[in-house]
Amino acid sequence: MQEQNLFFNTLTFDFPSEKQTFYFSKDDIGEGHKIYKSLFPDNIDSIFPGLSNSDTEAIFTTFTGKVDKFLPLSIDLEKENPDLIKRYYNRQINYYFSKVIDQIVKVGFIKENQVWVHDPRQSTSEFKIYKKFSLKVQLKTLSKYPELLVSYDGISKVLKKSVAEIIQGISPTCLNWVVHNNKLEKWAWQNSEDNPDYNTYFPVLNKKLQSALNLPPKTPDRGNRYPKYLSNIQDFYNQYLDTTDFKKIIPLHDEGFLNVSSARINTTTKESNLLVFGKNQLGQNYTGITPKYDLKKFKPYKASPYKKVHLFFIMHKEAIPQAFALNKIFTSGLKWFKGLQQYANILFHIEKNFSITFIDKENPIPEIEKTLSDRDLNPDVKYIAIYITPYSKYDSNKEHREIYYQVKELLLKRNITSQAIDPDKMIAQGDDWVYSLPNIAVAILAKLDGIPWRLNTPVKNELIIGIGAFKHIEENIQYIGSAFSFSNDGKFNSFEYFMKDEIELLAGKISKSVRDYATINNKPDRLIIHFYKSMSEREIVHIQNALNEMDLSIPVFIISINKTESKDIIAFDKNWSQLMPASGTFINIGRNKYLLFNNTRYPEAKHNSADGYPFPIKLSFDCTDKEQLKDAKVIRQLIDQVYQFSRMYWKSVRQQNLPVTIKYPEMIAKIAPHFVDEDIPVYGKDNLWFL
Repeated sequence: MQEQNLFFNTLTFDFPSEKQTFYFSKDDIGEGHKIYKSLFPDNIDSIFPGLSNSDTEAIFTTFTGKVDKFLPLSIDLEKENPDLIKRYYNRQINYYFSKVIDQIVKVGFIKENQVWVHDPRQSTSEFKIYKKFSLKVQLKTLSKYPELLVSYDGISKVLKKSVAEIIQGISPTCLNWVVHNNKLEKWAWQNSEDNPDYNTYFPVLNKKLQSALNLPPKTPDRGNRYPKYLSNIQDFYNQYLDTTDFKKIIPLHDEGFLNVSSARINTTTKESNLLVFGKNQLGQNYTGITPKYDLKKFKPYKASPYKKVHLFFIMHKEAIPQAFALNKIFTSGLKWFKGLQQYANILFHIEKNFSITFIDKENPIPEIEKTLSDRDLNPDVKYIAIYITPYSKYDSNKEHREIYYQVKELLLKRNITSQAIDPDKMIAQGDDWVYSLPNIAVAILAKLDGIPWRLNTPVKNELIIGIGAFKHIEENIQYIGSAFSFSNDGKFNSFEYFMKDEIELLAGKISKSVRDYATINNKPDRLIIHFYKSMSEREIVHIQNALNEMDLSIPVFIISINKTESKDIIAFDKNWSQLMPASGTFINIGRNKYLLFNNTRYPEAKHNSADGYPFPIKLSFDCTDKEQLKDAKVIRQLIDQVYQFSRMYWKSVRQQNLPVTIKYPEMIAKIAPHFVDEDIPVYGKDNLWFL
């Protein structure tokens, strides 16, 4: 592989050479911006004696705007409170885009700016299309200069029909953001005392509004987003940032996007790519890098422990031909896929007259439930259902999408795992559907408690716990799933899910899993938590308290693992036409934070475009023993471990960008709230039914 030449989506600029005069007031005179104590200038006491030690929580500033009754204060932007300086630059950027050149600007939680640029070429008769770009100021994070992070956040659609035009057919509860006079406003902000002209309010499409308009859900983009992303931010830079007017407020350097210093770049160990598969005639396990090829060649690490497996089909009457076709494919194969037994060592029997055919496509649950109740299920047999779904999971009708979850729950209550098949995809792809069969085989094997492959790493006395989340937009509730792994080679034990605020319950589950581990293996040397976001001090305290009650004085590492889909830092490799950095590359981005690239662009193998081009994940490290964070070897081991866990995804033969410690809990949190009983049946808490 050619040596990489990486650069960030980041621009650098200069601080002013001279001090700037800011203006402050303790009173809200109506001219200033409110800033809280964390943003106070370092020498605020020079104009308001004793203020920094007082109970005053907020003051007001016009930044560099001179206004009566506001007191001047000389500010060195390079040495001043960085939070204040970032707020100042964000304010300058906001004013430039919203007032000077009249663009729509959405302001984030920490006052970062997202600029909406109308794209007439993508717009339709129904929608105005806006490309979204986030501008985030950071100070000396990746260089010795202040920096401007430029990210492309995709598109938003704004209805061309106004609120007044759609209100008879669409409930206002479906409205969230609206565009009014070229400004973004929350619909909930509308003041009842105003007399607005609703013909001038245009809704921004959201999931609830999309469902109400019977628009199909957006299908994921499977293509290479790196060139598209880079092209968009380069166009934005050329048109809006690399201009004389913008450089008056942010004096950008002429070099463009920042090259990544070689001192910041490292790679995971070569061994972290290795996976363990089946054994040769001498009883030695094969190792390989690419499950897509190596599973077929070397067979699974461990077959299903169940020797009496019965497979049956659940289908609508119109899908009977697909059931017969699947029966033949699973037993005899299709093209190079030679059947479940040959490919994944899955021994199974299809019992005659056991499969279930339903008539009512709109409400099949009563028919399926009655037929299952009439069946004589043999307790010595392990059953797996192949559910041929009458509706795609992207179906625009919510009731249709819910059927899938109801069937899953119904089967789990009877201790039956299942595998869903989309017949439309099967028909449309014809013989090319063969490329889906390895993924199906791997998932079925895992659901039958087999082990397709495992990590090639010595088992250590440590416990890894993964916590992921999924927010249900329609319910506006965030659910948290937790997956407990009892060894560093990727062996999983059990799953739970909670609502976001149930941190005490989550801490209790974590301490129970440590207790269970210690009962069998003695006290672990360390606890490693993979968390789906930055863990708050409150969350850490609850977990520490739970461990303290057990009298366990072990280091607890918290690795926050974030997707970098948008609004964040990424890197590109200018030496490869597809721009994606090689798998295993990790970049130090300051303050115990790293970018990690998980993909199938390996040094030893040619990348297959069908494997995708995932964006990197962002890792942030914390530890109850702060000294451990200074040990580069420890951090390197933990990054290797995150990378390895991204290789344990058994829903596909392709490597994922998220480790399963985050991905699996997220999948559970996404599915379980759809269950009628709003909980996972007991049988479903210790196996991989959700793959």
